[in-house]
Amino acid sequence: MIRVLRVTLGLLVTLGLGVSSLRAETTFENETLGSLRLGQGAAAAVAALGKPQSKGKDVEWEAIGEWVQEWHFPKQGITLAMNSAKKGGAKTVLSITAESPCKLATSRGIMIGSPEVAVAKAYRNVLNKEEGEAGKLLVAGSVYGGALFHLEAGKVVQIFIGAAAE
Repeated sequence: MIRVLRVTLGLLVTLGLGVSSLRAETTFENETLGSLRLGQGAAAAVAALGKPQSKGKDVEWEAIGEWVQEWHFPKQGITLAMNSAKKGGAKTVLSITAESPCKLATSRGIMIGSPEVAVAKAYRNVLNKEEGEAGKLLVAGSVYGGALFHLEAGKVVQIFIGAAAE
């Protein structure tokens, strides 16, 4: 992974692009779904959505060295993966998943039910064609950190913001 990063950074420097260009094009730290965003604390998430209708078990994800718990908001069509440094610790938003009946939009105006062409236009400068699948999945950024738009019949049926792979 470090070797790939070094090669990528070397290529960017060769092309005259800085690390800030890479960061702006491939990370989604500032992406939002309504007022939800990655890294925000539990209190802000609860303020936006109310108390979760259910919570999963706090499970250690060894790959990231964190404890992760799913918080479910089925009335809002939202599931949050909440992480903490220790079991039962203070939680922050690790990933956001939205499905029907969610009415919230991303920072670029995409929501459940948006047409595929609207997603392609809104995220045209960050679409990752290698990781997506025409008519089924549009990936903005990367599966390692981005926004994934799952499609059926040309419309968004699920939005995932975060890292879907490591």
